[in-house]
Amino acid sequence: MITSTTPAGFCSRHGFASASLVEATHAQRQEVEQFIAAVYLRRYGAQLRSFLPHLLAYRDTNGVLLAAVGVRLGSAGRLFVEQYLDGPAESALAGRMSVPVARSGLAEVGNFAAISSGSARALIPQMTHALHHAGVRWVLFTATRTLRNTFDRLQLQPVALAPALQSRVKDDGTEWGSYYATHPHVLCGDVAAGHAFLLSRQALHPQAARWGVETTLCQAGVGA
Repeated sequence: MITSTTPAGFCSRHGFASASLVEATHAQRQEVEQFIAAVYLRRYGAQLRSFLPHLLAYRDTNGVLLAAVGVRLGSAGRLFVEQYLDGPAESALAGRMSVPVARSGLAEVGNFAAISSGSARALIPQMTHALHHAGVRWVLFTATRTLRNTFDRLQLQPVALAPALQSRVKDDGTEWGSYYATHPHVLCGDVAAGHAFLLSRQALHPQAARWGVETTLCQAGVGA
């Protein structure tokens, strides 16, 4: 089960005043989906038709959406990114990282959307914190060069698993525009290691009350 809480956790120094976990029946679901869709339309000419089940939405003090990202847990079924892989995500991860990987300890993120590069950089530590405190050990996602550059600026180094080829994607009515012309790749990362690194660089800060509310994903039974 995933729940939304407002603990004294961590908050970005880049101005997110609040965060919310937006499920399918949430009153803000349409607004957040439209925000994500607008970013993809503007950037790639894409028209999204589907979204990940759990959306994290980050706002400023006026309630304006600054960034959002979607999450799907490995325990919930097949991941979107597995279309790009030759087998289960946990097998691909285990082979690449040379460690045992349990499906219950992995998740995919996607639907990355932000109004600016600064908001995008602020989103990644927040997302990492939420995943870490949900018990997620491994994260997978599809990244364009622009998104990879954002991770680079944070000195995070996700590992490439495979090219994300449009020919492998099941048709759900989405018009991808120029998205695949950016040559995206499936990347993976160690959430615990990334979280510890961000803490060491003070990219995550205790006492979230200084900035506002942060959303934490809580997943019963998730483990590495």
